[in-house]
Amino acid sequence: MRCEIMDDREKAVEKVRKLMSLAENAGNENEAANAFSKARIFMKKYHLELSDIYSAEPSPPPPSPRRKAPPRPLTPEERHREMTRLKQQEEQRLREFQKVAEQQQQRKRQREREQQALREPEKRRAQQSVHDTPPAPCPEPEPEPETVTPPVPPEEEPRPVRLHFTGPALIFIMLLLFVVYILYLQ
Repeated sequence: MRCEIMDDREKAVEKVRKLMSLAENAGNENEAANAFSKARIFMKKYHLELSDIYSAEPSPPPPSPRRKAPPRPLTPEERHREMTRLKQQEEQRLREFQKVAEQQQQRKRQREREQQALREPEKRRAQQSVHDTPPAPCPEPEPEPETVTPPVPPEEEPRPVRLHFTGPALIFIMLLLFVVYILYLQ
């Protein structure tokens, strides 16, 4: 059994050496980061250190990992404090999300008002053309003055909606992504 562990450990050391070499000589950052990440996983799995990887002679295997003692149960007071803290965090997140939703609603109402303002001149022109009827024929026709209608601006195409996160919402999203990344690495 001990021989198998040494063989596995030596294989892991060789694998980590190759991955570290690949990371140093990689053609791009993504390849280097990927190789380095895999090397770290092997080092963690086999309890290796950099001195084990770069030393000439193999090091002895680490002692068998100890199991962590289960956490002690919380006292009622500690549990209450923890639950209160978690509740406050959730309420804060809810307030931040409500604030973002309200800002989005305000932007939507503003866009609707702007579109309505653009449509108003068109409605007025349409109403004027309906109300403008030719005058009754008179025995002496008078020359009508030429009316020049202003050019109608072309309608703008609707723009795609872009979400703009600023302030606390941006920090919260970045923190959430960081936590997910950390959990992924474990």
